[in-house]
Amino acid sequence: MPDSRPTPPSEPNERGPRSRNAGRPANGRDSVRHRRGQAGRQGQEKRTREGRPPREHARPFKPFTPEQLAERAAAIPVISFPDLPVSSRRDEIARAIRDHQVVIVSGETGSGKTTQLPKICMQLGRGVAGMIGHTQPRRLAARSVADRIADELGQTVGRERGQVVGYQVRFTDEVGPTTLVKLMTDGILLAEIQSDPMLRRYDTLIIDEAHERSLNIDFILGYVARLLPARPDLKVIITSATIDSDRFARHFGTWEGTPGSGRLIEPAPVIEVSGRTYPVEIRYRPLGPTTPSSYTSEASSTQADEPEESADEQSSGPMQLVLEDPDDELATLGYGMGEDIDVETAICLAVDELSAEGDGDILVFLPGERDIRDTEAALLDHLKGRGRRAGDDKGARPGDIEILPLYARLTAAEQHRVFEPHRLRRVVLATNVAETSLTVPGIRYVIDPGLARISRYSNKTKVQRLPIEPVSQASANQRAGRCGRVAEGVAIRLFSQADYLSRPRFTEPEILRTSLASVILQMASLGLGAVEDFPFLDAPDPRSVRDGIALLVEIGALSANERGNPRGRGAPEGRRHALADRASSHYRLTAVGRDLARLPIDPRLGRMLLEAQRLGCASEVLVIVAALSIQDVRERPAEHQGTADASHARLADPHSDFITYLNLWRYLAVQARDLSGSAFRRMCRAEFFHYLRWREWRDVVGQLRQMARALGIAAGPMGEPSTGDVVEAAQFGGTQDAAVRAVLAYGQGTASVDADQVHRSLLVGLLSYLGSWDETKRDYEGARGTHFTIWPGSGVSGHPAWVMTAELVETSRLFARTVARIRPEWVEPAARGLLKRSYSEPFWSVAKGAAMVRERVTLYGLTLAADREVLLGRLGDLVIDEAVAASRSHAPRAGSLEALAAGLVSASKDPLSSGSFEPRHFEELAAAREGTTARELAREMFIRNALMDGQWRERHAFQRRNEALVEQAREVERRSRTHGLVADEQARFRFFDDLIPEHVTSAAAFNRWWKDERRERPDLLIYPASLLMPREATSGEGFPDRWQCGELSLPLSYEFAPGSPRDGVSMRIPIEVLERVSDAGTDWLVPGMREDLLTEAIRALPKGVRRLLAPAPDVAASVARWIEQAGDEPALAAPVADESAAGPQKTKDSDEPDPLSLDAAMGRLAAWGATSGKLSTRNSPAKAPKKAAQKESPEQAPTTQGAEGTAEAPKSRPLTEGSVLDALAHAVRVLRGVDLSEADLAHARAHLPDHLRMTFVVTDASGKELGAGKDLAYLQRSLASDANKAVRTAVRAALEEAGEKQARRNKRGRGASEKATARGGEDSSTSASASNVGAQSAAGKGTQAPKDAQASAPAPDPAFHADGVTQMPTLPRSITQTSGTMTLRAFPALVPQGSAAAPAAGVRVMASAAEADREHRAGLARLLLSRVALATNRVTTRWTGREALMLAASPYADTAALVADAQLASALALVDELSTPADVRDPEAFETLVAAARDAHEDRVYQILSHVVRALEASAEADAAVRSHPQASLEETTRDVAAHGKTLLDEGFVSATPASALPHLARYLRAGAVRIERAASSPGVLARDLEDMDRIHQAEADIASAREALERRPYDARRDAALTQARWMAEELRVSMFAQTLGTPNKVSMKRLLGVLAGAR
Repeated sequence: MPDSRPTPPSEPNERGPRSRNAGRPANGRDSVRHRRGQAGRQGQEKRTREGRPPREHARPFKPFTPEQLAERAAAIPVISFPDLPVSSRRDEIARAIRDHQVVIVSGETGSGKTTQLPKICMQLGRGVAGMIGHTQPRRLAARSVADRIADELGQTVGRERGQVVGYQVRFTDEVGPTTLVKLMTDGILLAEIQSDPMLRRYDTLIIDEAHERSLNIDFILGYVARLLPARPDLKVIITSATIDSDRFARHFGTWEGTPGSGRLIEPAPVIEVSGRTYPVEIRYRPLGPTTPSSYTSEASSTQADEPEESADEQSSGPMQLVLEDPDDELATLGYGMGEDIDVETAICLAVDELSAEGDGDILVFLPGERDIRDTEAALLDHLKGRGRRAGDDKGARPGDIEILPLYARLTAAEQHRVFEPHRLRRVVLATNVAETSLTVPGIRYVIDPGLARISRYSNKTKVQRLPIEPVSQASANQRAGRCGRVAEGVAIRLFSQADYLSRPRFTEPEILRTSLASVILQMASLGLGAVEDFPFLDAPDPRSVRDGIALLVEIGALSANERGNPRGRGAPEGRRHALADRASSHYRLTAVGRDLARLPIDPRLGRMLLEAQRLGCASEVLVIVAALSIQDVRERPAEHQGTADASHARLADPHSDFITYLNLWRYLAVQARDLSGSAFRRMCRAEFFHYLRWREWRDVVGQLRQMARALGIAAGPMGEPSTGDVVEAAQFGGTQDAAVRAVLAYGQGTASVDADQVHRSLLVGLLSYLGSWDETKRDYEGARGTHFTIWPGSGVSGHPAWVMTAELVETSRLFARTVARIRPEWVEPAARGLLKRSYSEPFWSVAKGAAMVRERVTLYGLTLAADREVLLGRLGDLVIDEAVAASRSHAPRAGSLEALAAGLVSASKDPLSSGSFEPRHFEELAAAREGTTARELAREMFIRNALMDGQWRERHAFQRRNEALVEQAREVERRSRTHGLVADEQARFRFFDDLIPEHVTSAAAFNRWWKDERRERPDLLIYPASLLMPREATSGEGFPDRWQCGELSLPLSYEFAPGSPRDGVSMRIPIEVLERVSDAGTDWLVPGMREDLLTEAIRALPKGVRRLLAPAPDVAASVARWIEQAGDEPALAAPVADESAAGPQKTKDSDEPDPLSLDAAMGRLAAWGATSGKLSTRNSPAKAPKKAAQKESPEQAPTTQGAEGTAEAPKSRPLTEGSVLDALAHAVRVLRGVDLSEADLAHARAHLPDHLRMTFVVTDASGKELGAGKDLAYLQRSLASDANKAVRTAVRAALEEAGEKQARRNKRGRGASEKATARGGEDSSTSASASNVGAQSAAGKGTQAPKDAQASAPAPDPAFHADGVTQMPTLPRSITQTSGTMTLRAFPALVPQGSAAAPAAGVRVMASAAEADREHRAGLARLLLSRVALATNRVTTRWTGREALMLAASPYADTAALVADAQLASALALVDELSTPADVRDPEAFETLVAAARDAHEDRVYQILSHVVRALEASAEADAAVRSHPQASLEETTRDVAAHGKTLLDEGFVSATPASALPHLARYLRAGAVRIERAASSPGVLARDLEDMDRIHQAEADIASAREALERRPYDARRDAALTQARWMAEELRVSMFAQTLGTPNKVSMKRLLGVLAGAR
């Protein structure tokens, strides 16, 4: 970005694109001028140390007094001209200057134009009334040229009286009262325009090196072009070696009309000075045979617009360069002779070629520091022992070559080495700093690859890039002109002549490739009008103008002229499309902009300084700004990079490179204070700090401090550690690095300014240079879609989430230099109007009690906040539709399904936000949403969600009262299943809308208002009765709250939501009692819904029957009344039903009356009267049939006469005990004479609406729903395992509670203990002691009745839940426990623990008897084994050798594991043989079992192991058969046999195999060997074998599937036994199918197997 400093077109190796050159002039009088210049500078430094404050750059101009003019005229020295081409034409030049305001001098490099033109002007008398201003693009060039001119005049540069040559660069002023010629940078002249717009201090301006077309030069040229008519006395001389003379002549010519667009009357005079001291030969050595040389893919593709010219035309003009022989093959083929070579190889070969030409140094131009290092390494390798590094000339031979790098980042000593005398030939590797102004002494030859880093501003990313591009023809000629200063020169170009001719003639102006912010700011402060109208030599790109304006708007320097701007300071991001059509005149300079224009620094840096004043850290930020304005004081010599980095790292801040600058400043200031001058300089050299740059930094800080004081910025000296602090640090940590530790401690202490304040001050100028870490791409995402990484030299550690950087420079990639981590919340206050905000659909937050939106905040496309929740009411008058539409490319229509979905999704993200928005809310909002402001919508949502729905955390009295009133009214509405009884929400909204003030949009605002309002009117917000129930509603009778199911009382709930699964009546069932609930009677629902149930049941009948019962509501009402009045179903109902069932079989000749006839109706009425006792049946038409029936069945007479007969009358039953459809069929038969068949009732049952069927909801103890549905049986099956666990948990908790109560009662004394014992035998008691339970169990062992009696006795015995039981406890068969309103039953049992080798048992409570018996058997076997187990050696010593050999091949890990599993199998078998496992529940029974098992256990183990030996032998036979038949045809058979053997013999198979099947394992395995032999006998047998294998596989799959299904259901002992039988029957079936010769003990077939399997299912 441009500023008032010089900005050359390229400088690769510094901070940013600015040049920081070091060097000395070089010709025959080098040493003299150097000493004189050095003396002058030392004098200036001495005066600075003595306390004279340096002056400002752009001080106001005061005209010279007559005395001063006389003194200045008297100071003109004797002028002489050396023998140079310009000197020979000085008369012509003097005449042109005298006769014209603007003269263009185009002189070849080395012609003397730079030094002789000021002398020609002085000879004309110029420089007395005003100075001769001579501009140079670089500070070093200004100093060196001043020294050369003064030397030619026999003077020194200085400000003393009598000295006529002075210079002024940034913060260094060597201009005195008699200075006639003032050398300066173009940036200094640009700054002086601020205080002297008419440039009265000058009467002549010499613009040197105008070919560079820097931004400052172009602005000065345009400004001077506008100024010349107002200053006719001002002379302007424009000069350069490679200038576009015609363009400049036209620009400064005389025009008729508007310059540039009118008619050119006369161009400015152009004087071309040709010739030089020595000629230069141009040689072309392309890197390849065809294509132009390019260094990187970033090489510019821009070509000149002018048509191509011939070589002769190109060589004409001031640059009289000599071309080599065009027939030379090297000129077309290059060093590679037609093959492509790299640039380093070409340079090495060019050095060889030039070394053979003769003595003289060689200057090589390279794009950057990295290229210099690569070339240096290549040359050293190429030259072998003849190559010498810079300064290494010890032991050098005459033919050796010294290689010197020259670039800005070198130390001062390394840079000055170039200008020192030397005795070896040198190869100087330089960037384009040596292209103009700076003359490297002794150069005779030049090697030019034709490439340079060109500073180019990216309009897309808004960063300054430094790509490597081919240089223009003018730059190539400038480079060639650097040689031939001491003898005839040779310039080798590493590209072809055709490439040269295809390049642009002149360098592209910087104004076309950089940011224009500084220029626009200066123009605005000077009132020069719009940038578009300014007479630039080349008009800038409108996009660059727009970007420059955007930058100034970003930092607050410009503001839009229009009033009421919604962005406040323009809208560069929110309204970027508008900026393209707006001229810079549409913006006005703000107060910030006026202050920034007075600071000769980059506008961004100036903005930081202004912000620092506001935040109270101006001193610190001023030091940082100065550091960013100069070259880094830290040096990194190539040979000591590691040491230098380690030295600098001591002061690095891990979070901020900016704070590192403060540490550096404090450290150097402390060292300069505590050390002598020489000691301080030695310290700087030892620790790799640049002493002169430190002094420059200090001078810049002083100058900025003075200028800041003029702006009212109080920037005093920055705090630093005292001497005492350094001494204290040395005492505690040693003298080494004591100052470093003191500085770091001071920076972290309370005496220093908070680093966050410093960073916030810097942030306002770096809003376009922010980045957030992108974990996926492993780099930082920056503004406008850029991605960058932190440069390796930064001290910031890790990957901070957010960073800001002083600049982004693109070389091989985009690097951020000078970085600091920041907090994203700092950005929004700093960015203000630059932010772009977008909002989601509004949603309601329960936590906030207000309507919220999710806000997305972006800055130049970089997301600062995503989905941040903000109060909708705070958006004020923002139209919410427009805000939401701005957040997406397609905004959904308000109230649409898309908008509704977006709102619900947004709400669901917040756990405290209401996700239960009812659709009618959004429909109502959408109806009046057009033009609704955020505040209005927030208020409406607050009323609806908070006051009406109660979705907030406040609980006011009126709210509780209103909720109770609404719930009462809605309950009546739900139970009566009638809509519209309660006032609709819109009516309730209007009630609150009329009472709530307009400003109430949230819970906080409401509380503030209601706090005072409720004191006067506490009932203001309570719903009136007329609002809730505007019309009469039925009562809630007939809708009970609970359902009685046996001893259980279950809650009922009602919901009136058609289409919902819960519509109707729901019964909530705790999972603990799920198995005890029956659905009997639930089809009747509740009395209040009986008429609806009957009506819908009638409507669900088939149409042929339904039309006989029309109208359905009336029939249903009469049926309901009949059922209610009839009460019990009469005993005659059954015969009547039988007759009616036979009704369809009657013939047409039947004597039965028509059901629709009057007689039939009267008969039904009589029947009703007879059953109800309210009507006499004496004259009933049904009397005769009834009597006839009695005559036909005299044996039934006593049963119809009730108590009058001798036999007992049949009992009548309530109609509601049966199915509701059966009752309906009975009723319509009686009332309407309509018979309903079973098919009719089934049809009605299938088509009955769901809301008229009971919904069963199963819940756990916490109320969480585990399942719901209309089918209770399905729920019981699917939740069986969960129900068992719940019962087990509840019983265990109840037992523990009872045990605690018992323990407390035992402590009360002996009397309480006796009472507890007396109650121990009661079945329903929960306080029986463990001892009583044991006694009851023992007593119950003798007779069955006592055992049954004590089975249900609860026993809070600790043994009911124990691990590692060694003695058999007393366990009852079952426990009955009452918990609240539920009666629970559980079964204690032993459970297996440990392993076969270390058997153990525990005690648990089971939910079912079957499961308890299964676990008890396994646990009993483990406990038995722990008592009778044999030692492993005792078993193995009885094995024969054959047995030991076979058992060693078992699948067990070792012999001990096999023996342990065999003993477990023995224990399981003995438990089943010697007892009934479920009956062994006390120590006595267990000891009996142990005694019997101890005698049989050892023999049983040997028996089991003998079976195992035979099985292993059979397995070996089968394996041998598999191995002996490798035929492909038998592959499936052998694979099946091998797999089958592994399923039978695996680790643990001994105990897993039932005792009845273990002896048969050998036969099952041997069947495999027989099967293979049979299958191999013939193809037919093999085919049958495969068919049988498929059948048996299917059967085994069915068994496995049934086993999996069984395991998913509660344990069923019968099914488990059946599956076990089926599994081993499958083994017998294998023998029957594949090895019939082995035989089976019982008949077996696939049909028998499937029969057993079906029984198991």
